[in-house]
Amino acid sequence: MNRTITLSLLFAVIASSNAQTFSNIEKDIKFGKYDVAKTELYRLLKTEPTQGTHYYNLGKIHLIENNQDSANIYFKNGLRATKNASLNNIGLGEIALNTNKEKEARSKFNGAFNNLKRNDISMYLLASQACLDANNKDIERALEYTNKAIKIQPQSVEAYVMLGDIYLADKSPKLALSSYREALKNNPKYPLALMKITSVSIYNKDYATAVEKLNEVTQNYPDFEEAYKELAFANYLWNKEEKDSNKINNAVAAYKKYHELIGESIDSDNNYADFLIKIKDFKTLDQFAKTDWALRGDNFPIYKYAAISAYQNGNYEEALTQIEKYFDVVRNKDSFVGMDYLYLGLAEIANAKQANGTFEKSSYDKGLSNIKKGISLDNSLAEEMNSYAIELFKDGNYEQAYYLFELGSLDKTSPNYVYDNYYKGNCLFLTRETPLFDNQLQKAVDAFDLAIKTSPTTHEALLMNARTNRFIDTDASKVKMAKNYEDFVTVITNKKMINDKDMREPLIESFMFLGTYYMDNNPEKAKNYFSKVVEIQPNHEYSLKQLQKLNS
Repeated sequence: MNRTITLSLLFAVIASSNAQTFSNIEKDIKFGKYDVAKTELYRLLKTEPTQGTHYYNLGKIHLIENNQDSANIYFKNGLRATKNASLNNIGLGEIALNTNKEKEARSKFNGAFNNLKRNDISMYLLASQACLDANNKDIERALEYTNKAIKIQPQSVEAYVMLGDIYLADKSPKLALSSYREALKNNPKYPLALMKITSVSIYNKDYATAVEKLNEVTQNYPDFEEAYKELAFANYLWNKEEKDSNKINNAVAAYKKYHELIGESIDSDNNYADFLIKIKDFKTLDQFAKTDWALRGDNFPIYKYAAISAYQNGNYEEALTQIEKYFDVVRNKDSFVGMDYLYLGLAEIANAKQANGTFEKSSYDKGLSNIKKGISLDNSLAEEMNSYAIELFKDGNYEQAYYLFELGSLDKTSPNYVYDNYYKGNCLFLTRETPLFDNQLQKAVDAFDLAIKTSPTTHEALLMNARTNRFIDTDASKVKMAKNYEDFVTVITNKKMINDKDMREPLIESFMFLGTYYMDNNPEKAKNYFSKVVEIQPNHEYSLKQLQKLNS
């Protein structure tokens, strides 16, 4: 959810009896410290029960935390307040968009615009933001409201920043860049606009430029919190494109600075932990969990993060103890997210491994079921399966690895999709003597076919597909075998790998079986392939005999 609502927007809406308290609450919401903001807002509702802004802020927090029913209650109660009540129509409009009630949304937003002062654009911009924040974004309406704001105040920096955000959400980076630059024309030293320009570079995957410009922003505005968070994520994304430990170190340092600037709380600590998990800095996560979180009182997620750090550091029994404790203490069982079930399942599988290297079936199946549930809640976790499955594969646990590769292959957008299918096929091929399924070799072929279809130059999948089709040994599979072997040779030739030492045996295999395949239907081709084998290995007995037969 986009949360770029600026402080000045709400300052324009309300004249609070305690401006500093109000400012602190808005900052806490802006930076995700919802636990702190809620505590203060609950207190204020007792002392200022007629202030509609308090209801709006509580409703907004509940919306962000996906508690829409609670948010709806706060917004409706806010409408009965005597001060700034109409602000709550913005929240109700967002809920209407979430539930596809577009006419109701327009009605609610219009209710927020009633009785605006002549040059007041704050409600239009808040409504625009709500249109972006909604689960079902309403780009057209967001543009309408922001353009109204610009018409009223043509020099508004905030309005042009909002316009840029809308265009970026609409996948129009050129228009977004133009809008951010327009904001800078009106105020060349506006740090938010300077930072937003880097968002366009990130959108275009020009991470080098984004990091360079963000470093300039943090140097010129060292207390501008948002820039450090943006810098952290830019370095993280850059590292995904170009692996470099320095980029990860820079990402950690930037987020650490962001965390220091916004201040500690249970929620901000947990957000920090989520970032450490994302960048796989489990050493820092372990240190942070053992020092900072222990001082936070009833911070139940500490058990989850302790479990994750324990698992990643090889302490599987401790990981299972901590994650089970987390599932036990959290009352709202519907609040568990995909990551929670992922690590519960991984810990269960790790602890299912017995001294002889095999897995206790019921515990393994239980763990697999929890991982499946985690991926069903968050499909992006499918990408995580690859590294865990590879470890199982390396240890020869092909059956267990198969199921994790299968889960990983559920996400077609995953960067591991091709190799998840490749390894899935390998697992099926390698367990063919004790099959997991009927028609197991055909299932392996199907997996290799998916890998090849997605990436036709994946020579490993072509080779294994040829071998698998050879074992199926039907007329149709022999045709596929020959094509796979020929495509394998073509691909490694194009890759200039034909003379690689590692390719010697696969080439002999390919040429030999191609020669055998073509002996009855194309003797000249068969001669050519057997001759290629002899070129590589002059004393290859089988190929020499076949050449003798073909030449007699």
